Amino acid sequence: MMERLSIEGRLRGALERGEFSLHYQPKINLESGALIGTEALIRWQHPVRGIVLPEQFIPIAEECGLIVPIGDWVLREACGQAKA
Repeated sequence: MMERLSIEGRLRGALERGEFSLHYQPKINLESGALIGTEALIRWQHPVRGIVLPEQFIPIAEECGLIVPIGDWVLREACGQAKA
């Protein structure tokens, strides 16, 4: 419970502090070998804990109502990077 509260507390300000980053993973058609898309993967660079994987913070973000602003950030960031 303490771990969850700690993550939730830091998660609330992580967007403002710029602690999230996107990494991209190609999606490949296994039959043709062709690139068919790219998946954006969010990572949280916690200043003390280092990289926090999505499975450690996404469920908490969903429970405490932060998943929508995080999703908005992912969409804006991915589109901005694609445009650049």
